[in-house]
Formats: sequence, structure tokens, C-alpha cells
Amino acid sequence: MEELKKQLNSIQNPIKGSKSNVTSPIKNNNTKLNSEIRNSILRGELLRFAILLPAVKLNITELKKTNPKYLELLIKIIKVSLTQLSGVDLEVPLNILLSQFKDASFYNQEALDFTWEVLNQADTLTSKYYLSTFAAGPISNTNLKKQFKATIPLIKYVLSTLNNSNDLTKSKNFINAVKILVNENANADKIKLLPKIKYKIETLTSKDYPIDVIKIIYSKTSTENIIYNIENLTKSNLTQDFDYGNYLIKNSL
Repeated sequence: MEELKKQLNSIQNPIKGSKSNVTSPIKNNNTKLNSEIRNSILRGELLRFAILLPAVKLNITELKKTNPKYLELLIKIIKVSLTQLSGVDLEVPLNILLSQFKDASFYNQEALDFTWEVLNQADTLTSKYYLSTFAAGPISNTNLKKQFKATIPLIKYVLSTLNNSNDLTKSKNFINAVKILVNENANADKIKLLPKIKYKIETLTSKDYPIDVIKIIYSKTSTENIIYNIENLTKSNLTQDFDYGNYLIKNSL
């Protein structure tokens, strides 16, 4: 077992600089060839992982047919799943994730774009917790495309509002927030309005008014009505006891 761990560690980065920061000898005017070289390197990494990782080996035939656009994400998922975290025992359902990955790379790209953003913005603990507890189901659920796409710009903001911790508190709070947004009952058009609402309030006052996300994105009020209310929100509205959530979903048209 110890020998296997050593071998796994040795292939976590089997080709130095094989991530997106590779310095290519190909000039910018030959983007297609540059991309082909990069994809060849990533496929090489994938084959190396297949040598020692059963989950990769089991799915390698399909994984080799993955949309090249998502090869880097595929490698990143595998590496995060292998990362050992002190004091935290998280197991990523790698076989399930990988068995769904090729199809998702063509038919559920919004889910993979969302996953890419999470793994790029979140710390390693939260990234691995996301892969361990949430990603496997939604990646195969094509009914969440609109919610995934609408939520991507909010990932960085959600993470910034959470307190850092050495345990899983931040990671769990992040997933709880994601489950509210990436939900079939959540209105994707209203999710898209959240940055606009935040910006509007910040321009009116220096006070921190938390966004009542659930009240807004699950409301029966039309998106057009909420937009109208946003545009008519004034500084005089924002009193100490002001419930802007109720204001934004009131029927004004």
C-alpha cells in the first residue's frame, strides 16, 4: 500500500508544467497546433493516471473520447481527488464522476464550466468537499443547465462571504449555498439579477444589506417586476428596518 501511494504521488504531476501555464514553443499565430500539443500532453497525463488508478483505468476508453475543451478539468478533478488533507477524510466518488464525464463534456457543459470555476476559486478543502458531496449527481442532470450557468459568476462572491476555518464549516456552508442556487426550483433569470441587486444597494448605501436570495429566486413575482423594483429602489427606501427582499418581490407593474 505504501509503495502504491509513493507511485501515485509520483504521477500527480507526471509532466512538469502540464497545466495551463505551460510555455509553448508555438507562437500565438499557430493557436490550433498549440492547442493540439496541449491536448496531447493532457491525454498523456490521463494515460499515466490510468496505469495506477482503477477508476481511471475502468473508464479510460470513454475518457479518451472526452471533448478536448474539458481535458484540463478532467485532470484537475483527478488530482484534487488524490490530494491528502490533514485531519479530514474525504473520499471522492471518482468512478461515478469519471463514468459521467465524457457525456457531460458534450451535453452538460454548464455543469463542467461550473465545476471548473469552483476548483479554480475555492481552496483545496472546499474543492474536494464539492467533488465528494455534490458534483456527481448534478453533472449528470441536464435539467440544471440554466441554474449552473447563472450561478457561475456568483461563486467567487459566495466564497468571499464565508469565514475561513480549518474544519469543514466553510466547505459545508458553500455547498449549502450552491444547493439553494443550483436547484430545479430556483429561477435562473432571477439568479442572474443577484449581482445587479448587490450593485444597486452598494451604490445607495455603505451599509451591508445581506441579499435574501431564497426570497428572490423562489418568488412567484415575474422577473420583469423585480427588475422594475430594482430600478426604482432609492436611498430613502433603505432604512434600518427596511426589508428590501419584500420590496423587490412586491407587485408593482
